[in-house]
Amino acid sequence: MRRYIVIFSLIAVSAIVGISFYQPPMRLMPAPALFLNGQTNTFSDAPETTDPQISLFYATNRLPIGPRDNRIYTVVPGRDLNLGVATIRIGNETTTWERIYEWSTGASDDRRPFLHLENMAEQASLADTNPLPEEASAWFAQINDALAHSRNKDIIVYVHGANTTVERAAGQAAQLHHFTGRDTVVVLFVWPTAENFLRYTRDMITSLGAAPHLATLIELLAKNTSAEKIDVLTYSAGATVGSNGLALVGAKARDQGPEGFRLGEIYHAAPDADFRSFVDDMRVYAGQVRRITVGVNLSDAALRLSQFVNRASRAGRPDMAELDTEATDWLLGAAADYGLNVVRVRPEGIPGLSRGSHTFWYDDPWVSSDVLLTLFWHLRPGDRGLVEGNSRSGTPYWSFPPDYRNRLAAVLARLQGEKPRVPSEAVK
Repeated sequence: MRRYIVIFSLIAVSAIVGISFYQPPMRLMPAPALFLNGQTNTFSDAPETTDPQISLFYATNRLPIGPRDNRIYTVVPGRDLNLGVATIRIGNETTTWERIYEWSTGASDDRRPFLHLENMAEQASLADTNPLPEEASAWFAQINDALAHSRNKDIIVYVHGANTTVERAAGQAAQLHHFTGRDTVVVLFVWPTAENFLRYTRDMITSLGAAPHLATLIELLAKNTSAEKIDVLTYSAGATVGSNGLALVGAKARDQGPEGFRLGEIYHAAPDADFRSFVDDMRVYAGQVRRITVGVNLSDAALRLSQFVNRASRAGRPDMAELDTEATDWLLGAAADYGLNVVRVRPEGIPGLSRGSHTFWYDDPWVSSDVLLTLFWHLRPGDRGLVEGNSRSGTPYWSFPPDYRNRLAAVLARLQGEKPRVPSEAVK
């Protein structure tokens, strides 16, 4: 009997180790509810969008190796901020735009294709930003050109989570660009992760070290581009990077004024950040942004494990008892004073969403639609079809009602004719 237990344990350990090193590319996410049933959508409004390849701006503090026109970024933190353009392909070389359109509008039930990272072309490396090197100026000029040809005039900075390869991070950010009909500018911030969940605690250390690089990126985008606002979407442990980075920017913005860095929508999806530190950081930057949205699933299995490892609640599964009276009072008043919106993702009320989902921002059509409506159309929760409630502690929150599809149809009807355009027919 003991022999079988030993064999079983070895097999289990081998499986865990194998899974920890296995990082497949991202698959194209399910079509947001905005696009379901093949209705008119952002792809219809952008007829030039017929390329299976996606070009994506990126910035990273990972240590680079290889030629600059085909960089590989290691798991080791570097000192410089590297800027470039990545190329991601949807599917393989034989995948046609017609098939991609079907997947992207919900018209196809086939297994969704992988998003493959084909190339990362580094254009500039910044050890110092004063003066700005000519190569960096050219990179910002490309962003300005993209903004000039986009109907959405904000820049969205995407910050990925822990245990994430560069390819998976690029795939996640590419989804944002793709599902607007390629009609917005997205900049991926790639911070160093060990790409192995057994090294999770190490990732949390490097996340703090990456925060100043993110702050520098935001400041440079504000200074060197024509963007109306700089929006930030963080996912999972990316919230630790983003929260700290935004606090650094917010502290400077207090002296320069909110228009200095033009911070817009801040959206933290399933934030894996220390709850107390997360609130402290918000208190620094909340007055400098358009709105803060925090998407939480209180049954989030990944954050439950993170809470056990870190011995403190996470911002995506917060424990109000950890806050002192002053922080609690600030948080309870932040919705009215600073536009803080907590969106409760309740799996029991969303069709097909697993109870412990941590990936809901891109895996669920309802939630991804809400992310798009927040980042691209800057709608308040009530105007996005959500309903308001209050937790036992008195914290206000928003959630998806059972009739969300009908409410979404009404939202789309109100947006009819506005730019960027959205589906013109009701969602069934």
